[in-house]
Amino acid sequence: MATENGCLLPEDVIIEILSLLPVKTLLQFKCVCKSWYGIITSSNFISLHLNNHYNNIKSGHLLAHFVCPQLLELFQDESLTDLSHQGLDPPIRGRLCGPCNGIFYVDSEDSSGSGLWNPATKEFKLLPEKIRNKSSLPLYYEDSYGFGFDPVTNDYKVVVIRESYTREYYLEKFPSSLVIVYTLRTDSWRCWGSLDQGYTLQGNYCYTNVDGVSYWQAAHGVHMNVILSFNMATDAFQEIQEPDYDKPAYSTRLILYHDSIAFSTVHNVEKFLDIWVLNEGCWIRQFKSRPLLELRNPVAHWKNGNVILDSDNDQLMLYDTNKQELKDLRFKGTGVCYEILVYRESLVSIKDGIGCRQHEEHLPEHS
Repeated sequence: MATENGCLLPEDVIIEILSLLPVKTLLQFKCVCKSWYGIITSSNFISLHLNNHYNNIKSGHLLAHFVCPQLLELFQDESLTDLSHQGLDPPIRGRLCGPCNGIFYVDSEDSSGSGLWNPATKEFKLLPEKIRNKSSLPLYYEDSYGFGFDPVTNDYKVVVIRESYTREYYLEKFPSSLVIVYTLRTDSWRCWGSLDQGYTLQGNYCYTNVDGVSYWQAAHGVHMNVILSFNMATDAFQEIQEPDYDKPAYSTRLILYHDSIAFSTVHNVEKFLDIWVLNEGCWIRQFKSRPLLELRNPVAHWKNGNVILDSDNDQLMLYDTNKQELKDLRFKGTGVCYEILVYRESLVSIKDGIGCRQHEEHLPEHS
């Protein structure tokens, strides 16, 4: 393949160079020539590009989701030295779940519907209307979401747990939980069924899907708090006990920590941060911080052992777990910070399924 100056470069070298570029540049390069268009839009290249960016633990932008009013603010500098940011405008307003391989599930929780959204390519796919349980009309309901990639079928799935509060709820004190699952390949919802017992789920404040398994904090009964998980490959729920953390806790949250699901707590009296990681079914304490008087809630794990914290005055703070140092990010949103996400862009196509595969795959070697 010839370049503009007549120099010949092997195709595999050009592919490797292109795979390191940002999505915006690659979208512009699709217009250079037919061969580059063919490379950039191929499923193998999309997987290679995804693999390069997701294997780089230092890559990723901080994305802050604020409510009241609802704003999505993307920080431009990956090191957070420069705190300039730009707003992202999703096609529909509502709850976000993701990102998984650069894709978000967006649910408006009203007549606007739900969809899958790739902010980098600006692709949006409106999903069919969700299945509703018509056997009994609830007084109201709450939906909890999980979104991830099924490595067995190479497909993206959405799981919705609907807690329906009927008149019986006020007698039995727990809701009924209907589960529905959306599959991208079939572009359809199916009814998984109802959980054996009713759960009250706590909304997650960051993306909590690891290797195709989604996690939620849940409660059933008066004092029984557990972790509920759903495996998108096996289609199975599992109940996991919480770690034996120090009590009383001001707050408890699920976060991702070094690509593992973690349970974080803030002690109600001593104000220290405690993080436990789930490893092969066992909770292992990762660290216990010094007292952090400014701390209100852990929001998300950032990079290199850093954790994003929410302070009492609504400021975002960066805590270095290695150095035990706290840094004010000097950023305060115009509303309540609902969640912090680590966003890595991708070329994965929602509409035609291109790139719907594990990002560990590589391009075959050229002879």
